[in-house]
Amino acid sequence: MRRLLTFLFYLLFISNLLGQTVQVLNAKTGQPVEGVLLFSEKYSTQTDQFGKFQIGKFPEKSIILFKHSSFLHYTSTKEKIIRQSRIVLLIEDPIRLDEIVVSVNRWEQSKAEIPHTIKSIQVEDILHTNPQTTADLLGIKGGVFIQKSQMGGGSPMIRGFSANRVLIVVDGIRMNNAIYRSGNLHNVISLDANSLESTEIIFGPGSVIYGSDALGGVMSFNTHKPKLSTSTDVEHSGKVFSRYSSANFEKTINATYNFGSKKWAAFFSSTFTDFDDLRMGSNGSDFYLRPEYVSNKKYSGTDNIIQNENKQIQTYTGYNQLNLLGKARFRPNENFDFLISAHHSETGDIPRYDRLIQYKNNKLAYADWYYGPQKWTMFSGQFQYEKEHTLFDKVSLLSGYQSYTESRLNRKLNDDNLGDREENLGIFSVNLDFGKKFDEKTELFYGIEANLNKVNSEGYSQNLLTEATEQIASRYPDGSTYKSAAGYYSFKYNLNKRFIFQSGSRFTFTHLKGEFDPQFYSFPFEGFNMENSAFNGNLGIVWHPTKDWQINITTSTGFRSPNIDDVAKVFDSEPGNVIVPNPDLKPEYARNLELSIIRSYSSKARIEVTGFYTWLKNAMVRRDYVLNGQDSILYDGVMSKVEALVNAESATIVGANFTFEYLITNSLRTRNDLTITKGKDSDDMPLRHVPPTFGSSHLIYENQKMYLDLYVDYSGKIDYDELAPSEKEKPYIYLPDENGNPYSPSWWTLNLKSNYKLNQKITLAAGIENILDKRYRTYSSGVVSPGANFIFSVNAKF
Repeated sequence: MRRLLTFLFYLLFISNLLGQTVQVLNAKTGQPVEGVLLFSEKYSTQTDQFGKFQIGKFPEKSIILFKHSSFLHYTSTKEKIIRQSRIVLLIEDPIRLDEIVVSVNRWEQSKAEIPHTIKSIQVEDILHTNPQTTADLLGIKGGVFIQKSQMGGGSPMIRGFSANRVLIVVDGIRMNNAIYRSGNLHNVISLDANSLESTEIIFGPGSVIYGSDALGGVMSFNTHKPKLSTSTDVEHSGKVFSRYSSANFEKTINATYNFGSKKWAAFFSSTFTDFDDLRMGSNGSDFYLRPEYVSNKKYSGTDNIIQNENKQIQTYTGYNQLNLLGKARFRPNENFDFLISAHHSETGDIPRYDRLIQYKNNKLAYADWYYGPQKWTMFSGQFQYEKEHTLFDKVSLLSGYQSYTESRLNRKLNDDNLGDREENLGIFSVNLDFGKKFDEKTELFYGIEANLNKVNSEGYSQNLLTEATEQIASRYPDGSTYKSAAGYYSFKYNLNKRFIFQSGSRFTFTHLKGEFDPQFYSFPFEGFNMENSAFNGNLGIVWHPTKDWQINITTSTGFRSPNIDDVAKVFDSEPGNVIVPNPDLKPEYARNLELSIIRSYSSKARIEVTGFYTWLKNAMVRRDYVLNGQDSILYDGVMSKVEALVNAESATIVGANFTFEYLITNSLRTRNDLTITKGKDSDDMPLRHVPPTFGSSHLIYENQKMYLDLYVDYSGKIDYDELAPSEKEKPYIYLPDENGNPYSPSWWTLNLKSNYKLNQKITLAAGIENILDKRYRTYSSGVVSPGANFIFSVNAKF
């Protein structure tokens, strides 16, 4: 009997103890928060590694204060906490200086120790903003301007650079390949925003760590990593997400699943999205309207032009996309970590809207112009080892293979023949990275990298009446290759608590080889066999005069070696203009000087001002060219002016970014950013990828259950004399000024986004973009921006 009473008393004790356990979680991520300090008038404690504490010792009616350096202070009562199922949610401090990033040296570091300007986008930002594509996601934090030739696109512009002058990295592997072009590039939409765990944007040259192409910046995307179990039990988790948007009748469905044991874990994600044709706004210039289009019914000898019943509908902009992601992880002990990953993205046909709205002789110029299915597959394997050794404390071996397919299909009005040019790439890469911490002040990062691109390019023409096919000139020399190899180091030294010094350098070697097909073109050269090399480096200082100040000074160099697209492409840039190869093209180099001042005011306000000056030497620019003594050649049946990429003497870009955040209360804050960029080449010509002044202003209300964001996006004007020469040749995408010359007008939109947590499992979201239904087109874009867009989504965890 005594044993039974003892056992019952023990059960009662344990039950009471568990009933007094409270867990503190990150309101955005749902992860436990360790080290939270809790205070009342008569008692204090802190949370353990699982974010838990015992509430029993706090007096019944006491007020409890929760404090943590990375979170906003929170006050509650014992009674209220118990009513909330003993769960406390803390909101991250939006203006702290010590955010952790991994993109700068491929290892985790605090932003408080890094002289580079970096913007981070986390999972909660994706949940709050509900972007349709990853291109839309990049534009939410300021400093990145998004251009769209068609709805199935999005070309980021960073500090006056774009396309193959900015670098895309996915899970540590460079996505840029040998045919990334200098014109607007839309490959970033291959990534699924719903699969991302974090995104980091490095502004300015990042060539020391990442090599060629990282002139304007680096966009580093990190997809979800499989989560291991924190206990001996196997853990299962996942979510189902669905979204609807009215402007293009978007339907998105996403499902993720994570399995985790103590040593093994796996993660799976699948997303399918379908877009109808995009509706533009009602209030704006009629110049943007779509009055007519060519019927997409089977061609029978004459194209039928249809009058658009609703001129605000941009007929032939819709497309669909499928994304799949799978990862498996094995961590046998605290020293070893193995990860294998598989990505796959595939779109349907994507109409190129900016070509479909062009006219010739008062008639639509094209009956068909679309990208065929864009397919991207990446397999990667990563091995990480951490243990103190003489030469390293941590090492990462990352290898990958990418398969990439793209095609372009076009047909002029009433032409029987549909041209089809298709590219297939195989891309191999390997990265070996080391980190060594010598003491509390000194840390060294170093590594090597190698890449191989194989390009297969074909061209065909099909007669739509007879279905006969014939070979036509391919876009690139078939069988051409692009190789690169590099070694780098980056050194960090903490002089004292206030001064941090960083420096690094890299040597890169590139080799391009290919032969032109003499069947279609008579060039004064048979092919190309080019070798280029470059040394580049950076030097930066971080100074903390006080804990609330951070001053960064950075000087860095970057380079871009010509790729297959630069050297060997034959393509009509616009109707009547054709780009031809230039095997004499040399690398371009960037030298950058940057000053950043960050001031935090006692968790109430944060001001960041960054100014930069970039000098581009041997800049690759498009200019009129002479081929075999001729300034024009016949291309696809059209006499076209010859152009080529050439090395200009130099170009300069100067700019600044301003960010201001202020906490009005713990629940109400404002965030504002403004980006100004100016640039010209040595001929005093404006640069194509320098956007207008742009920014946003947000008023945000957030508590443990609700998120509301009322914000304004705005963009400045670019007059005719500020347009680059290549932009002046596209009057069909710009408004005419009082003299009839094209220009890009200013615009602004009012928007509202909201989230509401019904419980720990279900979150509802709703929003309205472009509330005033304005009709506008962003700079250099072909597609007109969406009109009033109502968004609804549901996110359900399990």
